[in-house]
Amino acid sequence: MTCLQVDAQINKDSLRHNIRLASTDSLRIQALYAYMKATLNDNTSDFEPYLREMVRLSKKTVSKWGLSTAYILSLSYYKNIGNYETALRYGDSAAALLSRDTASGLLLNRGHLYNNRGNLYYSIGDFRKALDDYFQAERIFKQQRFKTIASVYSSIANCFTELSNDQKATEFSDRAVEAAMQFDDPRLLATCLMNKATMLMNIDRYAAADSILSIVWPVVQQLRNTKSLFVYYLNKGDVTAYYQKDSLKALTYYKQSYAYASENHDVSQIAKALVSLAQLKTDMKQADAVTYIDSLYRLADENGMSSLKADALGLYAQWNAQRGDYKKAYAYEREQKALSDSLNSEESRQKISMLEVRFRIENKEQEIAKLKTQDTINRLSIRQKSTLNSILIGGSIGLVIILALLYRNYRNRQKLQLQRITELETEKQLTATEAVLKGEEQERTRLAKDLHDGLGGMLSGMKHAFQAMKEHLIMTPENQLAFERSMDMLDCSIKEMRRVAHNMMPESLVKFGLDTALRDFCNGIQQSGALHLVYQSIGMEQAPAGQTTAVAVYRIVQELIHNVLKHAAASNALVQLSYAEGALSVTVEDNGRGMDIVQRLHAGGMGWQNIQNRVDFLKGTLDIQSQPGRGLSVFIEIPAENQ
Repeated sequence: MTCLQVDAQINKDSLRHNIRLASTDSLRIQALYAYMKATLNDNTSDFEPYLREMVRLSKKTVSKWGLSTAYILSLSYYKNIGNYETALRYGDSAAALLSRDTASGLLLNRGHLYNNRGNLYYSIGDFRKALDDYFQAERIFKQQRFKTIASVYSSIANCFTELSNDQKATEFSDRAVEAAMQFDDPRLLATCLMNKATMLMNIDRYAAADSILSIVWPVVQQLRNTKSLFVYYLNKGDVTAYYQKDSLKALTYYKQSYAYASENHDVSQIAKALVSLAQLKTDMKQADAVTYIDSLYRLADENGMSSLKADALGLYAQWNAQRGDYKKAYAYEREQKALSDSLNSEESRQKISMLEVRFRIENKEQEIAKLKTQDTINRLSIRQKSTLNSILIGGSIGLVIILALLYRNYRNRQKLQLQRITELETEKQLTATEAVLKGEEQERTRLAKDLHDGLGGMLSGMKHAFQAMKEHLIMTPENQLAFERSMDMLDCSIKEMRRVAHNMMPESLVKFGLDTALRDFCNGIQQSGALHLVYQSIGMEQAPAGQTTAVAVYRIVQELIHNVLKHAAASNALVQLSYAEGALSVTVEDNGRGMDIVQRLHAGGMGWQNIQNRVDFLKGTLDIQSQPGRGLSVFIEIPAENQ
């Protein structure tokens, strides 16, 4: 491991240590943000627990900055790993949270949201939506005089390049450079200049790109920043190879770019440099070209970079064809084509999936139809290319490819059918659970009413009759004492009957709603002296919770508090009910003995099973945090559509 790798690892360990040392929820949110900001581009699966923890703590402390920042980080993370649908959901959550807030920190967060969501749309090729978000980000960053505006202008220029609007691409590249010059940041200026050079090469203006590189070289040389040097030498190699037609000199530049990428330990940079080196050496028919192709293939395979793997396969085919080994060349070409077709199909599937999510949010039917039409065109184009290639190769090979495609489609249909069956089974289970829970509550309500109206009325009538008899009877002192004791016992029976009836279906829950019922319940526990129980409610005056949801949440809290009283040996507990961004959240915490969560859940107790069934019925999420001796924290979130 090099010194740079060691330093990076030490920094990450230090940031994780800061999270553990945080003494308050607010400090822990800041520590989580610092760690995730430093490791966002690592794209590792252990990033997700930190995101969930930041969301949980931000909701608990009602930190709008923390929650919106966590949503924006989630958008970037899921975009980086290709899960565009989840990324879009987090983007929409952040947009709803920040929609009408003008505080400076939150306004900058809104700018970061638009910028990152624009990057998401750019990644899937929806350049017009990307432009909409980039222009929103530009307006905010310009107002706040925030230097990220230069990067936003570069992104806008890239979109116009993809849309073949060279004039606008050039205009916004110039704006990016002008914006960067307003800040004392040489690296930002160098980045914007080199982005402009890349844009000019994309529209075949190599002479202008070469001039830009000549201007930026003194800045890059003075910075001695390895990432900036990597970009410079890569662009310089492109200009030298494809404009000046000096392949040997271009190789020198590409090798320098590759060396700086390796020093940065940046997989994406290494891959770009290897593609340029391998392609140029193959075009020059140099014998060692295959060494660079091998390195590119291994890098792509180890890091799951499928598009680069397809590039490597294409280079293998070209190299073997140059050597006269047409059999191997043909095999590599077939493998490349299969991988490219798979990538195109997956990209189209992700685009459709993402647009369907947007449709459910915004009802944009025309956009879905347009994208599905484009997907159909793409599929037809792929099929047409397959047919042409099959004709060139021969009828027998074409038959094999067609059979393979049919088999693949058959397998895909089977997978879709199995998925649909699983969804139906889940829906059936939820329906059954709903019926059981509703039946249980109806029976509780009936019994409570019978006890209160029937037995309660009878007992009250008996008490009234005994009191009337007492007025007309002459009793000895002993009989008088026995009569009074009987009357006290009758009073206790009436109170106990009313307590049982109230437990089965609290009157306050029916008349005044969930918030009042839970407050009464917690106050009753507090007044009994069995536990110091604090109840808090946030935003519940806006909550639209229906009777079914209210009863289910009440039973969940009731079960959790009874567990605390029976098992936790706790002295203090907290019940918090909050409603924000259309979601109902329930938090129950205690300072008791805690528990081993895995062991307790595997034990299969009825209490936890009932809680889980009610959460599943509400299509909510259940998060339990506890360790033996450290208390218990239960967090439940119920989405708006299930309230």
